[in-house]
Amino acid sequence: MAKTKGKRARSTGEGSAATAAQEPAAAPERPRRRDLRPTIYAGFDAAFAAFYAVLVGQVPTRDPLGSALLWSTVVAVALAGTGMFVRNRWGWRVAVAGCGLLLLLTVLLLILVLLSASFLSGVYGSMGRGAATMAILAGALIVELCGILPALQLKYLMTRAGRRWFGQDPLWR
Repeated sequence: MAKTKGKRARSTGEGSAATAAQEPAAAPERPRRRDLRPTIYAGFDAAFAAFYAVLVGQVPTRDPLGSALLWSTVVAVALAGTGMFVRNRWGWRVAVAGCGLLLLLTVLLLILVLLSASFLSGVYGSMGRGAATMAILAGALIVELCGILPALQLKYLMTRAGRRWFGQDPLWR
């Protein structure tokens, strides 16, 4: 009989006053912390742009298209870093364009290196297989050095916090 009385009390709302007394009061609003991620990403972009420029300057190339492709990675990461410094809608657009361009160039460089590896392996026999292994390792370095930073940065730029930092409206509500 005690069980039915408890069920009736819950269903009729008799225990609601006790429940309301147990609910915690609304927490006081904390001051918002300053988001450091744009500054950190801009610093990484500046450091990687300098690293890429030194690295590309040391690589001898006779092909103007290959040289343009390598220097465009420097331009893309510098573009992303510049966009992170500018805190408005155009800064967001420039940063997204730079990150997207760098990801596109990373995929293109990876495809070219893997095509070179397959050519070396097919044409030069066992010596070419060793060179192809080194080319595949170079492809892994390309993904690590050129692909991870813009992917993480683009992910931040597309989140609500990233769009809010640059004064953009959220993509969804």
